[in-house]
This record gives sequence, C-alpha cells and structure tokens, in this order.
Amino acid sequence: MDISTPRWYSQAASPPSDRMPGMPRAATPGAFALLRKVLVVDDEQDLADMAAALLDACGLEVVVAYSAYDALRALEREGDIDAVFSDVVMPGMTGLQLADAVTALYPKVKVVLASGYTVPALLTERERHYLFTTKPYKIDTILTLLRT
Repeated sequence: MDISTPRWYSQAASPPSDRMPGMPRAATPGAFALLRKVLVVDDEQDLADMAAALLDACGLEVVVAYSAYDALRALEREGDIDAVFSDVVMPGMTGLQLADAVTALYPKVKVVLASGYTVPALLTERERHYLFTTKPYKIDTILTLLRT
C-alpha cells in the first residue's frame, strides 16, 4: 500500500483479527469518504479518550478536547474537522452552547451530542436541533449519527 492510500481503506481491508473485537468494518472503501476527521469533546478525560480510541479503531482521524473552549480552539487550529461529538454536561461552556457556537462559526461541521444526564425532550425545545444519544452509547450508534 502506498502512502497516498487513505487510512480508512487500510482499516476496511484489514482482516477482522486486526480490529478491536466488536468494531464494525467499513462496508465499502467509500464508507468514510464524507466523514474523515472527528473532534471528540468531553470533560471526563477517560470517556473522551475511550470514544477517540473507538472512533480511531473504526478508521476515523480523531482530535480530542477536554472542554468546549479547547474544542473551539481545536476547530480553529485544525481547519478540516468534519464533525464534533460532544458531551452535553460540561463545566463552563456546555455541549449545547458549544453546538450553537460550532453551528454559527462552522456551519458545515456536523454536531452530535451525548449525555447521561440530559433528557432528550429538553433538546427539542431549542431553536436549533442536534443529533443526540444517551450515555452509555454504542459505537455503532455514534457512527450512524455521524454519517447521517
């Protein structure tokens, strides 16, 4: 494989023994074509790092931020992030406030929110609606939301 081969292609082409157990394989080489780089945001570092590891194992490039403020700096610095996967309940700026800021500043960046505390009904009463899942979540659910 030459250096220009996309990372997702090598993940999809590798045998199951090279993947983490239970990790989905890309169905086709184009499965991640529109979703390449994800910013994971969670103030609980272990959860952020675990989500990043799982998304990385699925062939995505991942950037991690441990606060909404760090996430905004990462978006400015990186410039090529396709999606943000963020916790809702965080100190300082919440995930909902981050989602609003991302939508205003980077309208092409997809936002997916997750929380173990937030009632989904609270999200529907907002002016802007975001994709949402509850914690604990399955990586397949996150991948599906990120791809929609």
